[in-house]
Amino acid sequence: MEKSKKINFFKRLKMALVELENYIEFTNERALKAVAFMIEMIVISVFLMIIAIAAIVYGKYGSPSKYVATIVPEFSYANETITIEEETKDEKKEVASVIKQLEPMIATLLGDTSYNKTQLLSDIDSNEKELVTLTGVIIFFEAFFDLLFFWLMVAIMTSFIGWIILQFSRVKMKYSKLFALSIYASTLTIILTIVYTILNAFFGVYIELFDYLAMFIAYIYITAVIYMIRSDLIKQQVELIRIATIQAQVKEKMKKEEEKDKDENESPEEKKKESDKEQDKEKGKENKEEKEGSDVIDDEPDGSEI
Repeated sequence: MEKSKKINFFKRLKMALVELENYIEFTNERALKAVAFMIEMIVISVFLMIIAIAAIVYGKYGSPSKYVATIVPEFSYANETITIEEETKDEKKEVASVIKQLEPMIATLLGDTSYNKTQLLSDIDSNEKELVTLTGVIIFFEAFFDLLFFWLMVAIMTSFIGWIILQFSRVKMKYSKLFALSIYASTLTIILTIVYTILNAFFGVYIELFDYLAMFIAYIYITAVIYMIRSDLIKQQVELIRIATIQAQVKEKMKKEEEKDKDENESPEEKKKESDKEQDKEKGKENKEEKEGSDVIDDEPDGSEI
């Protein structure tokens, strides 16, 4: 195995997104480097997502309390019971459903006191800094583990597709290397999913079958990568054959030159000895043939023999 080159995070990200022909370099690394890249990517993505959410909340709504006012329905809490007014907006319906699910926990926290939406907005305004910090921490850990689980799931499914492609292309590869390639091949899918989630949550953007389309991108990546690696391996084999052929030709040429040099460096006496030796061989051959001829004549029958 070739010694792996050091690749920084941004170079690795660029290779994962647009330099599919260089994926073969990832096969020279341990799979742990791909996992480390995935974790780095998730951490950076979550931080950027939190910044984007904060920018949208303050830019579009002006403050967290105003944002909460647009998504939380009118409600009142008294006698350990929550009463929620009917809403027509989908986002308020979703929040109302969440409040109903959390009613036992809310009752435990508030006890016998009364509470309503107006008080909630007032509390958000008066404790805005602390609430924003706490919300950011909660979003970070929740988004981190959600993305980690999702990326691993996508990578496993992509590696399964990759394994099928390997069988058809007749390329042998360890699963650890295939899984590492699948992590990189899923990078664009994860980025698109993060962007789509933010657009859907704050701007109501909806794309039917987006999840399937995003997964399909990862499958296209791993398929293209495997066939590119196969092509590179074929080129390497052809190059090795070419080099071996050239080496054999050079070796044969050197051998002929050595023989030629040897002939040129022989002294006249050595050449005469070899010539005499050849002549002796020829004379010995002629004498042997004459002897055999006389033996045949002596064996011819006389007149009494039929």
